[in-house]
Amino acid sequence: MTPKQAVPDALAPVLAAMMHDYPAASPTVLARLVVAELRDLGWHITAKPQPPQPAA
Repeated sequence: MTPKQAVPDALAPVLAAMMHDYPAASPTVLARLVVAELRDLGWHITAKPQPPQPAA
């Protein structure tokens, strides 16, 4: 599994929990809730994908 494949796998439980806790939420609200939860868990969320950094 590549690191890019691991990200969706890591997001699945968070998204499922938000969908369970807020069943009437719109996709936009769910997205905001997921981002807030991931930030609380220590993830760094950016508005745009960042280009890969060259190896040091």
